[in-house]
Amino acid sequence: MISVVIPTYKEADSIQDVIRRSGKALAESGEEYELVVVDDNSGDGTAELAEELSNEFHVRVLRRTGRLGLATAVVDGWKLARGDLLGVIDADLQHPPEILVALANALRQSSADLAVASRYVAGGGTSDWEFVRRVISGGATHLAASVLPLKLSAVSDPMSGMFVLQAAAISGVELSPLGYKILLEVLARGRIEHIVEVPYQFEERTRGASKLGARQYGEYLAHLLRLALATGQFRAWVLYGLVGLTGAVLDIGLIYWMAELAGGSILWVVPVAVEVALLWNFLWNQRVTFARRLRSISGGGGIASRLWRYQKVCLPGAIINIILTLGLASQGAWLLLAAAAGVILDGIVNLAFNVPSIWKIWGPRTTTSSGGVGNQ
Repeated sequence: MISVVIPTYKEADSIQDVIRRSGKALAESGEEYELVVVDDNSGDGTAELAEELSNEFHVRVLRRTGRLGLATAVVDGWKLARGDLLGVIDADLQHPPEILVALANALRQSSADLAVASRYVAGGGTSDWEFVRRVISGGATHLAASVLPLKLSAVSDPMSGMFVLQAAAISGVELSPLGYKILLEVLARGRIEHIVEVPYQFEERTRGASKLGARQYGEYLAHLLRLALATGQFRAWVLYGLVGLTGAVLDIGLIYWMAELAGGSILWVVPVAVEVALLWNFLWNQRVTFARRLRSISGGGGIASRLWRYQKVCLPGAIINIILTLGLASQGAWLLLAAAAGVILDGIVNLAFNVPSIWKIWGPRTTTSSGGVGNQ
């Protein structure tokens, strides 16, 4: 059985359509199901409208006092669930309910622990979002993957609000989400070894009003920080930063020292110093930053494989570092200042674009595969 939680707050305009479409799709697929509507005291008849369909579409309604948040509503709904599969879908029809079938089938037909509806795999996408909205959404996704790279790097859409998971993956796990992104909590705390992603088209809201505001964005940031502390990734970030700082000092110092030995010629000095610093960072991250992780996982390749992947990921930043350092020095800049500028820009490039890829090198715990909508 699949138990799908539908968290609601003032969704009277759409709740019955969501229930009908979800129930019809699941029933036609042959999947035994229940729909658990968790309402935060909407006051607009949302809960009553859901109850009207309770017999026809196997609906159960949980009423909560006050507006306690979407993510906690999902957790409370799962506590009532009877299925071996647990799902969630928004009530605003921005998630096509029919995709629930593809998600359930993806789990039934594989050994996956979690099936995520993704906007960012082949076949997925969004409706005609304006540029600013795309930037905000993409920025939030990248921020999550950067703050929690060891947990989120295996999924393309960690912000997704529609997914299905094996109930066993969170059995006995204390979920304590904050805000509205429950998938972050599941990925960070759940026993998730294999993920399958199913593409979907995110639709525009046609009824009701968005519930997102400054408070929700603040809760999102606080949730990321809480998870970073709880999962040990804050500690890893501190160690990663310290290793990077020592590598930067080594890079700059080597350039200055070797340039003195070479009589001022730096054409070969800068690339050598950058490469030595890369090796230094890799070895100390291997030995210190990710030591605990390496003891707790299997797979991910040996040290030679990790070093090769690390070199490839860091190559763009290293090239920028070399070009900028040589360019500034050729224009008469003080060598130490030129080297520092190169190192800083190299670090910015890696922090902005490469953190999830770099951290994934050290034994990614999760594996990800694609599941098409054709699984319906």
